Amino acid sequence: MNPLFLFAILIALVVSILALDRAAVFPKLFHYLPGAFWCYFIPMILATAGLLPDHSWVYDFLTTYVLSACLVLLLLNINLPAIFRLGPTALTAMAVGAAGIAIGAVAAYAIFARWLPAETWKGVGALSASWIGGSANMLAVKEGLHAPDNVFAPMVIVDTVITYSWMGILVALAPWQDSWDRWVKADKSTLEDVVNRLSQMSSSPADAGGGPMGSPPEAVGNDAIKPSAWHGLWLVALAMAVGSLCLYAGNHLPRTESLSAAGWAFLLVTVAGVGLSLTPASRLERYGASRWGYFCLYLLLAAIGAKARLQYIFQAPLLIVMAYVWVMIHALILMVYGYFGRVPMFFLVTSSQANIGGTASTPIVAGVYRPTLAPLGLLLAIAGNVIGTYAGMMIAEACHWIVR
Repeated sequence: MNPLFLFAILIALVVSILALDRAAVFPKLFHYLPGAFWCYFIPMILATAGLLPDHSWVYDFLTTYVLSACLVLLLLNINLPAIFRLGPTALTAMAVGAAGIAIGAVAAYAIFARWLPAETWKGVGALSASWIGGSANMLAVKEGLHAPDNVFAPMVIVDTVITYSWMGILVALAPWQDSWDRWVKADKSTLEDVVNRLSQMSSSPADAGGGPMGSPPEAVGNDAIKPSAWHGLWLVALAMAVGSLCLYAGNHLPRTESLSAAGWAFLLVTVAGVGLSLTPASRLERYGASRWGYFCLYLLLAAIGAKARLQYIFQAPLLIVMAYVWVMIHALILMVYGYFGRVPMFFLVTSSQANIGGTASTPIVAGVYRPTLAPLGLLLAIAGNVIGTYAGMMIAEACHWIVR
């Protein structure tokens, strides 16, 4: 297949899926299986039917250069000062939740490794990156570890099943919030502290107009610029230039079996993106940096889906069982921390969903428990994007040590 024609097909698929999602043509379908899932799943079906090629330089280009650009664009809008101002209770709960994901991953993999393909440790690392960070982190770890498609494809199914079922469980537990707080004698002053901190953030001159995401004032103020395709082209080109420098540096760093040149590059890209978010480069959000970053992410999911095959998902049942054990360990660690630390249930469920669910669903769960604190859920989920790639790489190495 002509590479340009293949590239056009992938773009058309992504644009069509996102258009259907925004138009709410199938609201229930897209509620339980979001657009990101279909961007991956439909190309996988087409590839299984032989309508898309197994290999193409288009796939390599997207999963190397466009992935690095995607990470830079998504990290540009991270407001680290706002995240640090959330206070010790919220940040500690998030850290304990992430530690629970890491411990649960290694423990669950140790139990099930004997029945799984030899390179499943790479898939566990990629899924860990998703559950601590997000989909972009997951793809970065997948490419950095060179996880084979027959290992990675089932993880996408596991990610979807666990994320939305776990969100349902957390929402269902909301009526027991007061019972938990009474049982552990929770310190309710920590909730008021976070309310005050969020109020100060929304009213301070530095964050005026930016909202809970900490966007630059220009992104939403009177000087707002309507993002166009032209903005997207030069934003992606600039981000790819940054990514190319990181890829060049990665080729000159020492390699191990678990950390390739691409792995080094994506770790450096994360540092670059976070570093740029602390500079005037963060104002590029006024041109839709994060919007184009997400478009790149969906295009990447389509490219990786096109390299997978439908039969790979037959491994999913055992992986789903392993994932539930994994999540139960994560939940148990949070509960122990909450009991001995007298932590209100709100912080525990919000940090759990921030890890496993990400930016799209965490404000919803936080809003169910405390409507005024929904922005906290968003900020915690964004914080996970900063460390997701690093955490995924380290968890993969720990799982690799088990099989070695």
